[in-house]
Amino acid sequence: MLRIVHGAECIGSVAHRLQRDATRVVRGVVKPPYVATDSLDALECHKLSEGVDYQVLYDRSALSHRSQLDRTSRMLDLGEQARVVHLAPVKLLLVDDEIGLLPLTSTSQTLESAVLLRGSTMLSAMSSVFDDLWRLAAPLCANREDDATDVPSEEERWILSLLAAGATDEAIGRHMGFSSRTAHRRVRELIWRLGVQTRFQAGVRAVKLGWL
Repeated sequence: MLRIVHGAECIGSVAHRLQRDATRVVRGVVKPPYVATDSLDALECHKLSEGVDYQVLYDRSALSHRSQLDRTSRMLDLGEQARVVHLAPVKLLLVDDEIGLLPLTSTSQTLESAVLLRGSTMLSAMSSVFDDLWRLAAPLCANREDDATDVPSEEERWILSLLAAGATDEAIGRHMGFSSRTAHRRVRELIWRLGVQTRFQAGVRAVKLGWL
């Protein structure tokens, strides 16, 4: 079954209803543009407390906003499983592997229409897309704010800012005036110090700690 939903308000209402009725697992891909999230955040907190699993893939751009990063950190503390991909191909909501919500048309600011999927080959295809993205994505972990309390030096802040911007070790070395080998070592030291596994996670963690 396919049904078209028009308008951001209606799309948000449908997303809320689908998650409200979830009994096992909610899987989603988060990227701009967004619908109103306050009620969805409260609902996710409630469903997590009921034992419903949440698996959420975040587009890298989504976590560049401090408000979204703070929201994600709260949900991680409550039990959300989250991973990040460099570029998510599409927004998506899947509930209990039985029903899905997929945007159809949008502007840079809002969703205009979406399709409700139930019992269709398109739903199966979207589920497979999510599984493939999940396997390739980098995990985000809940970390306490006191895990890395030592303040970085000004030089380390510059390295982190270049790292968060996606610069390579070679580019960091050129900018900072040392070799790419030294840049690689300094980057690995910062990743270890921040308690994360990837370069992108280091940038996210540094923003969360107020280092950038």
